[in-house]
Amino acid sequence: MRTTRLALCGTAILAATALTGCGDNTDSTGATAPPSRTAVATPQAVATSTDPDSALQADAKEACTTIGEDIASTRAKVAKAEKISPPAGHSAVSAQYSAGAAGAYVNTFTSSDAINNAAKQVAIAMTELADAYAKNPKQKPSTADLDAAVKQVKAVCAAG
Repeated sequence: MRTTRLALCGTAILAATALTGCGDNTDSTGATAPPSRTAVATPQAVATSTDPDSALQADAKEACTTIGEDIASTRAKVAKAEKISPPAGHSAVSAQYSAGAAGAYVNTFTSSDAINNAAKQVAIAMTELADAYAKNPKQKPSTADLDAAVKQVKAVCAAG
């Protein structure tokens, strides 16, 4: 079950990543514009400091904001899904945690290893909760690991 969920999440992430590069490279005259190469130089251009450990870079700060919003959104959706009676409600909760984990994995590609690791811990905790809800719909699992992972994200983002 877990490998299937990870495969589906991975496929969704891969598709989303592939689609972000898609676009219509034509101008208003109909001529094809050359592909932009500015994105390749962006990570070096956004550095906020010459010392990478002194402060979070722009992409890492943006990831912190996105991770926080994703966690809040996932928790709100889980709370709504929990109102549905079991076992269907637990399936809905499992699906919400799986979606939240996929969103967290998207944020593991920043210039900050600390943020990448913290986001990965959130994704792992959400995946484990999704599996627990799917495995035993009669019992509500503990969210202690997710709470700890969220605290870790907040601490890493606050330190930057």
